[in-house]
Amino acid sequence: MKYRLSLSLLIFLFILSSCRIPSKEKKVYSHSFEPTWESLISNEIPDWLKDAKFGIYAHWGVYSVPAFETEWYGKRMYEIGSSVYEHHLKTYGDPSVFGYKELIPLFHAENYNPVDWADVIKQSGAKYAGFAVVHHDGFCLWDSKFTRWNSMNMGPKRDLYGDLVKELKKNDLKVIATFHNISTFNWYLPWIANFHSKPDSVKRKEYADKKWDIFDPEFGDLYWNDEIGSNKKDFIREWRNKVTEVIDIYKPDLLWFDGGIYQDESSVSEVQELLCYYYNKQNEWQKPVVVLNKLAGSMQFNFPKEFGMLTFEEGRDRLADEPGPWIDDMKISDRAWCYIEGQNYKTANEIVDGLVDRVSRGGGLLLNLSPKADGTIPEKQKTILREVGDWLKINGEAIFETRPWKIHAEGPQDKFLTQGNHPKWTFTDNCDSGDVRFTAKDNALYVIALGWPEDMQLLIRSIDSKNAISSGKIKSVNLLGSSEKVRWSVEKDGTHIVLPEKINDIALVLKFETTGK
Repeated sequence: MKYRLSLSLLIFLFILSSCRIPSKEKKVYSHSFEPTWESLISNEIPDWLKDAKFGIYAHWGVYSVPAFETEWYGKRMYEIGSSVYEHHLKTYGDPSVFGYKELIPLFHAENYNPVDWADVIKQSGAKYAGFAVVHHDGFCLWDSKFTRWNSMNMGPKRDLYGDLVKELKKNDLKVIATFHNISTFNWYLPWIANFHSKPDSVKRKEYADKKWDIFDPEFGDLYWNDEIGSNKKDFIREWRNKVTEVIDIYKPDLLWFDGGIYQDESSVSEVQELLCYYYNKQNEWQKPVVVLNKLAGSMQFNFPKEFGMLTFEEGRDRLADEPGPWIDDMKISDRAWCYIEGQNYKTANEIVDGLVDRVSRGGGLLLNLSPKADGTIPEKQKTILREVGDWLKINGEAIFETRPWKIHAEGPQDKFLTQGNHPKWTFTDNCDSGDVRFTAKDNALYVIALGWPEDMQLLIRSIDSKNAISSGKIKSVNLLGSSEKVRWSVEKDGTHIVLPEKINDIALVLKFETTGK
């Protein structure tokens, strides 16, 4: 009898253990994607990215060595008569003696400290980070088995991206990898001005007698181009292999691609299969991932517009009421995306104002840093990041995990748009207390003024006695970062605010708490 009881108990325990209820904290990803746009479009944008609002990446590589004018140094140094070509002649010599590949041994990254990078990124308040793992020049900043032109094999002799990924994950930051290399094919040829230009046959004759390395088949695996008989199919296949390698090794939460030939007949199958591979990794990793979909200079998105999360370079050609969510990427400097000598930087005020405006409209900001060739982030850039972080420590609840309100903004918006055929959004020192933005979360409406009024009084016209802000009533109005009382009253012409004190030199945030949502 005793034996039967014990056996029955064991059977019961076995059945109980087999029927454990799955943890509610862990979502199970089991959706399988097919390599078609119809299937890939169905991937949802993760909540973490909708909530994150602010990320950081960087342009850093061989082009950081000359630190002159542009991250397109590798192309412009072969364009006779250009300022970069003239600089290269004076500094390094003729390209026949000193080609772009000769800059690689000078890229040491000897002071690169990923712990320091991750620390300052964390201090900035950013929620995800990474850098351009490969730019148009084709030099890879990770340990790649698909090309000899990588940072483990040459130059720094270390896995630059992998070292940073480890530190970012230790700091609970999501990871982004950005790829610019699908445009490498023919990029170095000096008679093709840019991605959308046709070859200039007359200009090509100027280079017929040049004994430059970009025309040498020995280096065709770096300088992929038609002149040395490179095969475009082989190039696209290698592009796919490199991206897949980064996916497998580093498990990035987010991928971003610069403009390029993603939907062309020559590449679309490889592209769809790559994206399918990445999205199906969600099942293995048990975490959501997504791809950013850039509006290129051609005015075409890299992928169908319904795919991924839309991104706009410095807000170029983005509508004021662009349906969200979306992201603008923006450089911290006034000129190049990479570090160049003599560059100036946007202020923390300008960055915060731009972040606030984007978030109020349903977007976010991916800010680009410009590290030096030795791997250090200039102190001025660090200071700016910390100042942004200080503001977010106090006011971050008005940014992170918020959603747009029914009204995005008060005040004129034309002053934030540059002139020309492809206007960009800029937030130089032209913001004031008349520029008001709104975000919402649960039972709180956040009213953000992009400047402090001299008389410490604000009129919020969008909140008047006829315009309810929630299903309930306004319970309180507080100035974030201050314990002083805010005087307020809702009138026919709007809500009148008397501010208690000035607590910073950037934007101010008023929190309207309500009894309803």
